[in-house]
Amino acid sequence: MHIRVQTVETGLIQSFPRLLVSSQYGFPKTALQPPPFACFHPESLARPRSLILLSPQTQILRNEDKAFLAKTKRVALFLAPVDKRNREPTMRLVHTADVHLDACFAGAGLPARAANRRRQSLRDVFQEIVLRAAEWPADALLIPGDLFEHERVTPDTAAFLKSLFDSVRPLPVLIAPGNHDPYIAGSPYAAQSWPENVVIFNRPEWIAVPLCGGRLVVHGFAFDGYEISSNPFGALAIPQDGAIHVAMGHGTERAHQPPDGKSYAPFDAETAFTPGLAYFALGHFHRLTEIPVAAGRWRMMYSGAPEGHGFDESGEHVFLEIEIGEEDLRVMPKTSGRVRFAVHDLDVSSLASAQDLVTSLRRIAAAYSVPAIARVRLKGPCDTSLIGDLQAVKDALANDFEYLLLEDETLPAEDFEELALDPTILGAFVQQLNEEIRDAPDPERRRMLIRARTVGVAALRGHTLDIAGRRGGEDDS
Repeated sequence: MHIRVQTVETGLIQSFPRLLVSSQYGFPKTALQPPPFACFHPESLARPRSLILLSPQTQILRNEDKAFLAKTKRVALFLAPVDKRNREPTMRLVHTADVHLDACFAGAGLPARAANRRRQSLRDVFQEIVLRAAEWPADALLIPGDLFEHERVTPDTAAFLKSLFDSVRPLPVLIAPGNHDPYIAGSPYAAQSWPENVVIFNRPEWIAVPLCGGRLVVHGFAFDGYEISSNPFGALAIPQDGAIHVAMGHGTERAHQPPDGKSYAPFDAETAFTPGLAYFALGHFHRLTEIPVAAGRWRMMYSGAPEGHGFDESGEHVFLEIEIGEEDLRVMPKTSGRVRFAVHDLDVSSLASAQDLVTSLRRIAAAYSVPAIARVRLKGPCDTSLIGDLQAVKDALANDFEYLLLEDETLPAEDFEELALDPTILGAFVQQLNEEIRDAPDPERRRMLIRARTVGVAALRGHTLDIAGRRGGEDDS
């Protein structure tokens, strides 16, 4: 049973999920008389003179009832069944990580102007997440590592973070420094003061931080160098004290480590599992990843980076909103990235002019709901005039892409009439297709045959050619 307590004088509402059995109290004559049932202990209320219990069917007090309660300073307890579909969550959390403020973006091959725009975009995205956490409102914002890059972080970024966190007080902001932003001498974490609502874990061992009057306890640790000196995963103990316990940390879950990724504070999910833990907020993997665990309702999640940092991080990026109720836990990914990194292969063998190339590239841009930073590899045989001025093509598409990188991997165009005279299987194949192309009944059939000739010649010569006409990265689902 869930009790809603309302004081008549102020209208202040509090919720008490736990019940104690108590005796029946007196009622005014106008109130419904229920049978004896459980109620919250009077000592948990703010100085009540007495209690009045109203049955679940009593929805609204009449004016004379309100006057009676106000006069006698009594407190009414409304007992009603809880509708789980509409029940307010016990606790709300926002989880984001791996923002990498002040990243250089050199690995993405972006020029200085584009890299500057990316760094500003990371600030904008992170600011939106923080403001969303305050507006929702969340009970805590969890940031398990790599908020910035220690070797490149600027004083202005430190000032930005301090001002931003101060603007959302009293929202608790908890930071568990990772391998890129360790808690070391010279770090903004250690060198500057932070608003009172900011908690920065400062050593490589579990530290418990009680919040919300002790109803929520967040456990975290910090990297004390680019390599952590002592790995605390597997050493967390949760007391059975009735509070909601959440953990946060930066590290590599071995079973889900990307094949080309480096391992930091490695752990196994089952070893890290601790009975009594509701949620484990992780940082280090840049893609949204849930780590399966065997027992209970608890969840272990990597939120991923809120925005991609390179062409190897294509696809949608999110932050997480978590609702922890009395009997359930929900994790809700929320789209956060302002841009999308994308990789595509574009076969240009059937394109007649640069205008066709521009049109094909605009189709790629239009496939995304946010501006794309695209790397497009041009494939297939073509006339040199088609790819003669790729800078002009990029300039023409400046308003279609956030940034466009064109890579010329085309082959010289074939002289198919000359090739048809070749006394080989290749020549016979081309001669047959040349005749079918000349006799094609309509333009669509002709385009298909030209495409078949191009693919067939490439196959007979052992060249790699995308049969579908375009092969992209992970975004092309």
